[in-house]
Amino acid sequence: MAVPEPGVSIHSFAFLRRLTSGVLETSPVWDAHAHIGRDRDGRHLDVETLIRDLDEYHVDGAVVFPFDDPDQGIDFREPNDTIWAAFERAPDRLIPFMRLNPNGPWETEYQRCRDRGHRGIKLHPRAQNFSLDSPAARDLFAQAASDGLPVLVHTGFGMGPVSDTVADLAKAMPDLQLILAHSTFIDMPRAAAVLAPYPNVYFETSVVQAYDLFAVLDTIDPARVLYGSDLPYASSGNSLRDLAVIASVAGIDKAHYAGLFGGNLLSLLAGTAMAR
Repeated sequence: MAVPEPGVSIHSFAFLRRLTSGVLETSPVWDAHAHIGRDRDGRHLDVETLIRDLDEYHVDGAVVFPFDDPDQGIDFREPNDTIWAAFERAPDRLIPFMRLNPNGPWETEYQRCRDRGHRGIKLHPRAQNFSLDSPAARDLFAQAASDGLPVLVHTGFGMGPVSDTVADLAKAMPDLQLILAHSTFIDMPRAAAVLAPYPNVYFETSVVQAYDLFAVLDTIDPARVLYGSDLPYASSGNSLRDLAVIASVAGIDKAHYAGLFGGNLLSLLAGTAMAR
């Protein structure tokens, strides 16, 4: 494992470049998890601040979606418009996902955002108070699978064990591409073992503790692991470094690094775009 040279901060891009054997300079780096707008908890992030953070660590771009916005209404229409406006300002740096609430009238907003060009969906079962296997959620998942849109689902803080439910969904809907935000760390290490057999389930790495991230990297096909930061709740620098360190500890071959840090996400999105 690389160690900093004298005078080189562990928070610097120079150190990060050594950790990743230069992959961050030679391959596309894309973040699978970032927010734009504002949250009920007081956090907020605008396009300019997001891109400054990405630029500091040579991150090419990010998937962006709404926070748990206080102006979400019944269908997230206004926050989804904020995401689209951000995308139009930086179309080469941002990939827009819509956010939906299965408890509300999601169908019209889904169709509006899908037809406009949103590339995926963000769902947050805790914030919107729904179960992943509720009839409404299953209807939404089925529609996303039919249209070839990946669904990124919060599986971190505030959630209970969801591995069995995710496995049931993945088995019942093999065309559904599920991205597990925060890698179901609430249910580790069991989640890695239960979900390893399902090729349509992906693990996103933001704000995952070292021992849980090790469980993911030690068990899951590296092609199903997606770098994410959860900006602004973490930073690009810390998130990239954490993934690089644990990938080294887990013995991940450097040949997989280009995929881990962006290639896997781009391949997933390219495949779903062709499906549409």
